[in-house]
Amino acid sequence: MEQKTENKGIQGGFVALGVLKPKWGWVLASGLVTVLFGLLAFWVPLGAVYAMTLLFGAYAMADGILSIIAAIQGKDSNSGHFWPLVLRGVLGMFAGAIVLILPGLSAVSLVIFAWTMLAIWSIATGVLELAAAIRLRKEIEGEWMLGLSGLISLGLGIAIPIVLWGNPAAGLVTMGWMIGFYALLHGVLEIALALALRKLANQA
Repeated sequence: MEQKTENKGIQGGFVALGVLKPKWGWVLASGLVTVLFGLLAFWVPLGAVYAMTLLFGAYAMADGILSIIAAIQGKDSNSGHFWPLVLRGVLGMFAGAIVLILPGLSAVSLVIFAWTMLAIWSIATGVLELAAAIRLRKEIEGEWMLGLSGLISLGLGIAIPIVLWGNPAAGLVTMGWMIGFYALLHGVLEIALALALRKLANQA
């Protein structure tokens, strides 16, 4: 039974949690990077929304790459997370690439288009995190953190089009603060989940 639990892949956070418990360091690193990203988001001048958009695009790209890596590393664990992680990775890389390779658009057009793409990615991430939390509720303690992370991602994905399309000019300013708060909270949850995974790994 213990061996079966040990082989369960874990998925969650703004980056993949499909790594195995002994590799909880990936989750911790992701949480620290996410917190740093949130702090940078608050420090970026509100007028520099274009730079903020590119920064989030780079983050989505990195999350996608790490999701693919986690999927490959956990492929032989029979945890059932391979394809969800691949889907998350592809969506993250696609959204990030779209943002990063279209610098020719005007700042406003780029931000509106980019954040629409990132809203889709955020909603997909939230759904996958909620599904993982439900599946793992009997496997690990603290699965509520994964579920809360999913709800936050869903909330961001829903809020983006409401704020952005409701009043694009004001929405661009609001986006910077929104993503900063989101990243900080998400990063803290990831760090807490990483510590829970480390505890499980030490008990194994």
